[in-house]
Amino acid sequence: MKPVAEACLRNQAPIAEAVREPFADVTTVLEVGAGTGQHAVYIAERMPHLQWLPTDLAEALPGIFAWVEESGLDNLLPPKALDVTAGDWGLTETFDAAYTSNTLHFIGWTPVEALFAGVAKRLRAGSPFCVYGPFNENGAFTSPGNQGLDEWVKTRDPDAGLKDLADIEALAVGYGFKLENLKRLPANNLLLVFRFDK
Repeated sequence: MKPVAEACLRNQAPIAEAVREPFADVTTVLEVGAGTGQHAVYIAERMPHLQWLPTDLAEALPGIFAWVEESGLDNLLPPKALDVTAGDWGLTETFDAAYTSNTLHFIGWTPVEALFAGVAKRLRAGSPFCVYGPFNENGAFTSPGNQGLDEWVKTRDPDAGLKDLADIEALAVGYGFKLENLKRLPANNLLLVFRFDK
């Protein structure tokens, strides 16, 4: 049985529209933290020029496989296990785009650093990296809903929680990324479009 994230059903359409421009001229996309696999299927179906590789922790792969197999999409690759904190991501190929959705607030700062460091090693120069999710701005929550989400994720992992936009931008710069665009999407979420400059 396929796993279903209700939040994904609500936000997949605006996300797909938001990544259309940065992914217009790319071919291969590495998705980090594919979750249920719903975003991978939804975007790959609407952007057939992309070869989309979903990755996540090993325990998430059966659910992603179920979505991928049911979709029958030729441009959606079989998911691979990936732990961002592992020194070796087990990937040898490079990509001309990367994507992650609703991941940064579920993990602590050290895994966030590892995520940016790992993506930087796998991207070609000039590639976009799209990061979707809720962020604090100017050190404050942007909505009561985001504050509630922050409190909830910290019950699962005290090191997790919403990250401040300025902190993420500063971290990204250290790994060769420049924030090229910021798109405000429904439910107080952002799509950050970074460009890999190295």
